[in-house]
Amino acid sequence: VDDFKCAKCNYATNRKCNLTTHLLRHDTAKHFKCGQCDFVTNYKSSLTAHLLTHKTLKGIKCAHCNYATNRKSDLRSHLLTHKGSKNLKCAQCDYATNDNSNFKRHLLNHKT
Repeated sequence: VDDFKCAKCNYATNRKCNLTTHLLRHDTAKHFKCGQCDFVTNYKSSLTAHLLTHKTLKGIKCAHCNYATNRKSDLRSHLLTHKGSKNLKCAQCDYATNDNSNFKRHLLNHKT
């Protein structure tokens, strides 16, 4: 049973905290502002993620080049660029990559 209903749209939920978060979508005043640029948002989590874009100290460095990042997952993806042979090859053209998401995105180019 959805006990909490939005007065501004047809959104309904059974948790008050979900309604509170939803109501921010209707709020035009942005509550979280970046101190380093003009970015503003209604969500603290969005501001936290945005602030990472300003981080100049990147603690995770590639051993093969000058690439650096703050996220291990980004480094893992980057390291694939240093592999000698690319293991994902397109059967319809000469495109090849080691990155699965890039490969899937490329295959969409061949669909009509």
